Amino acid sequence: MSYQLAVLWHCREHQVHKNQVSRIVQREIPTAAADQQVRHLKRAGWNVTTPRRGWHQLADPYAPSPELVNEAARRQGRLRARDFEEVKRAFGNRCATCGAADGEPDPRYGGARTELQQGHQDPSGPADDPENIIPQCGPCNRQYRDDFVFDNRGRVRAVNSIRPVRRATRRVRKTIWQHLSREFGRG
Repeated sequence: MSYQLAVLWHCREHQVHKNQVSRIVQREIPTAAADQQVRHLKRAGWNVTTPRRGWHQLADPYAPSPELVNEAARRQGRLRARDFEEVKRAFGNRCATCGAADGEPDPRYGGARTELQQGHQDPSGPADDPENIIPQCGPCNRQYRDDFVFDNRGRVRAVNSIRPVRRATRRVRKTIWQHLSREFGRG
């Protein structure tokens, strides 16, 4: 990541496409992968903006990325939350999974207004613990049900039930079976 950051610093007055960053990094490190995922710098705390898809620019290098600040505030808000309204505020009154804003028209379903529901980060965890609650719009809450475990940002991180496997194609089920057979033996 240090080479990526150096490229963005050198070109800080301009937007740089991720492919250009990759070419420069590969010139210095021939074994580097083609796509260096410049966006990962944001998660590492660097204030990198993405004004349009694939283009990046180093903003104020002395300020943390808004994503890092928002994640810290979200975590703090959830730790202090006593009820669902406080959890929703910690997530900016948006669905943790798709980002639909509470009370606004759902971008996927036209005129339907988004109403946030209490989703569970880990369905097998405590149902009343604000640390285990994430706000989800109705469509996301229905779609994911108790089948998945989410991370702090509302992204799926694990499977929690057999239902998604049963709905998978035969090829995917066979791949899963082969993997589990190797891991646990065929008995």
